[in-house]
Amino acid sequence: GAGGRGEDRRLRPFADVVQTFSSGTEAINVSILITDDAAQAATALTGASESVPSQVTGTPAPLPGVTPDATVTSGTAPDGKSAMAALLFTVDRTAAILVFGSAPGDLNPVPQDFVETVGKAQVAAIEAGLPNL
Repeated sequence: GAGGRGEDRRLRPFADVVQTFSSGTEAINVSILITDDAAQAATALTGASESVPSQVTGTPAPLPGVTPDATVTSGTAPDGKSAMAALLFTVDRTAAILVFGSAPGDLNPVPQDFVETVGKAQVAAIEAGLPNL
């Protein structure tokens, strides 16, 4: 009932859409947090950025071709066994976290132009879908 829904909202304050796209042993994990407004989305993005080091080594760098606040961290998985990249950005009231993973043993960096292309496609998908959420 309605009481259950309110309880769930306190435990998980934002809607969370997660999808993984795979090609062979490479994958892109996409997480979209849908918040109440752009300020909450920015706060959610800050929280997400603090978890990046647990998934990807490296230093975040701006990637303004995706959105003005987009950052990309390129490196490896913490165990050093595969190349990884994390792309974080906001669109309106959403925060997006895309984690790109290469096959075990593949240490070639995830190409930044690929990360940017996927990021732009995700921005377009969010902008198209957001009015319905």
